[in-house]
Amino acid sequence: MKKTKKYPRTKYLKRHVLPSDDHEFIGRIYDLGIVVYNFDSYENLAKHEDCKYVFDVGNWVHALARRVETLNLVGDMLWPEPMPENFNEFPVSRYNWLTITADVFLMRYISVVDCSLILINSVYELGFSSEDCVLRKMKKKIPQSLLATINEMIEDQGHLRGERNKRFHHGHEREFTEDDQTFQIASLFEDTLNGITGVGRDGRRINVERFFNEGLVELQKDFNSINRKLVRQLNKLYDNLHDEFEGRFEPRIQAATHGLNAGRIS
Repeated sequence: MKKTKKYPRTKYLKRHVLPSDDHEFIGRIYDLGIVVYNFDSYENLAKHEDCKYVFDVGNWVHALARRVETLNLVGDMLWPEPMPENFNEFPVSRYNWLTITADVFLMRYISVVDCSLILINSVYELGFSSEDCVLRKMKKKIPQSLLATINEMIEDQGHLRGERNKRFHHGHEREFTEDDQTFQIASLFEDTLNGITGVGRDGRRINVERFFNEGLVELQKDFNSINRKLVRQLNKLYDNLHDEFEGRFEPRIQAATHGLNAGRIS
């Protein structure tokens, strides 16, 4: 009996939306952050060790939470509502839409680890500049439990980190379908002329919408799978940082003489 060839999926997946700031540690830092409104300059705030610590950590908590939130912008591109009815009138072709989305996803997803290392540097007061916050320099100064979480994040980035390097540094491009060259040409003709007819490499009739949906669903699958893991890993990271932050913050607030209730431990 002849086997029926299994073609790539074209039915859209259910979207996974990333929570970016619902961890207790982030809420704690945001609540303490109102202390900044008691000062007219960073120089005055920095005279108080507890306030300075909260402010400095808060900057990088916000940066990491915002970076995670921007992954949801990628989700908006992978689940566009409404889907453009006519890509002839769209600013970019279907093929370029997927290329741009993949680039944004790779760059912002891979950089979550970089932002995490900068936050670790701030909470643990390691004294590295942002540019020097790389794992090979920091790994001997952070506890094994935290190091394991970072290594897990890097390991899960796996092939995507390699793809990021190939795309951004070596000029390689991702292929979105099994007949990517035909998709690229068909997408160009749809965008600039009246489309293209014929059959592709697989013998099927050229259908630019089908090509687009195959590539889109493959990106959706990567997005959902990767980001579900990322949320669990970030929660472990925040659990560790929360304990460390409180351990360092408590003696500072106990010794504070400024009388600002905003800094009191909850």
